[in-house]
Amino acid sequence: MNQAEWYTLYTAAIFERDPSRLRTRISEAETAIFSRIQDLAQDSDSNRERETIANALSSLRALQRNLLRCPPREDRHIA
Repeated sequence: MNQAEWYTLYTAAIFERDPSRLRTRISEAETAIFSRIQDLAQDSDSNRERETIANALSSLRALQRNLLRCPPREDRHIA
């Protein structure tokens, strides 16, 4: 896993507007990020990416909290 791969999945989650797909997108992004963290374990020159990862995980957690607070609403048309 490289930086571009996890970041692509992360941005897909952040910009997902379909509530039924959002949980899956978040899970895919987290899995990719954790895989990348393992890849970086032996790399001492990756401080900038580690900081970016920490910020991304924080954003995904906030998105999850909002998702749990706001269940999908049904669009109702007023006649």
